[in-house]
This record gives sequence, structure tokens and C-alpha cells, in this order.
Amino acid sequence: MVLAIAALFLQLAPSVTAIPDVVAAPVVKISTPADSSPIQPDSRAEAPGKTTSTENVAPSMIAVSLDSSAQNSQSLSTLRVPEAPSAKSARVIAAEGMPSRRSWLILSIAQHSAATFDAYSTRRAVASGAVEADPFLRPFAHSPGIYAAIQVGPAILDFAARRMQRSQNNFLRHTWWLPQSASTGLFLFSGVHNIHVANRP
Repeated sequence: MVLAIAALFLQLAPSVTAIPDVVAAPVVKISTPADSSPIQPDSRAEAPGKTTSTENVAPSMIAVSLDSSAQNSQSLSTLRVPEAPSAKSARVIAAEGMPSRRSWLILSIAQHSAATFDAYSTRRAVASGAVEADPFLRPFAHSPGIYAAIQVGPAILDFAARRMQRSQNNFLRHTWWLPQSASTGLFLFSGVHNIHVANRP
């Protein structure tokens, strides 16, 4: 009787079956001219009857030999090289194409000399009773400060001519001498006029 009840309890008790840990390796598909069928690794799993702990289960590894030529051709065919952005090439002027610094210095000396001559003739004309027509130089007409004040304009034109020499614009680079030459001519003309005014009776 006791054995019958014990057998009944064993049949009614929930049976706990250990589910084995199955680790499946990923499917590797390699298409080669010789064999077009996919190669699947063998997923090794333990039998359902065997119960093992998780620590003892290791993923199964399958060595697959790959054709190096097919792999290289596939990797080279999928390789995409981005095109480099087309940068605007900076225009570089050759050293022999640049105007000479010596010409710029000669014109600078001529311009400042003409300005000094204009200041000298202005002082003589004012001393003889004339009035300076330039409103910027009129405050300095009765003092030696006119020699320094009259050099401001030529200094600015020297700087402008030097920038024109190094300009990327062909027209500006070939006409750099115009500001200094025009200023020199105007100072000489003004100086000669002042001398005539000073020599009038």
C-alpha cells in the first residue's frame, strides 16, 4: 500500500528536465566559382539527457579555409576611395614676373624729393605774401613743420604702390608706378608755380 502511494506521488510530481545550453555558430556563406553552396558550421550541442553547468559549455569553433585570391578580389571590388575635393589652385606669381624693388625705391626717393621741393617753394611764396591754397598744409605754411606734414601723402602712396606690385591683379601689378609718378609730377609742378609766385615783384 505504501509502495503504491509512493509510486503515485512520483508520477504526479512535476518532472524537471534540464534544457541543454546550445550555442550555434553563425552561418558563413562564401561564394566561390568552384562551390556555390553555403558552408554551415556544425553546431555541436550536448545530448538532451546530459545536464551540465553554464561554465562548462564553450562555443564550438569551426575552421574554414578561405581562398585568398577570392577574398582579395572581393575586398578590392568593394573598396571605395572618396574623391579629394578640388581646391582652387592659388595663383602664384613667379619672382621674375614681380616688379623690381629698386624701381619702387627710385620712385619713392623722387617723390619725397619733389615733396620737399614743394615745401621749400611754398615757404618762399608765403614769405613773399602768398597764401597756401591747400587747406591741409595751410596751418603748417608759416613753420618748418610743413616739411614733415607734406611727406604724409607720399608715404601713403609708397605703401599703395608696394601693395600694387604684389597684387594678384595683372592691371594693378603693371600700373603700380602710376601713383608715385603722378604725385612726383604734381609736386614738381606746384614747386615751380610757387617759385614763380615768390619771384613776382
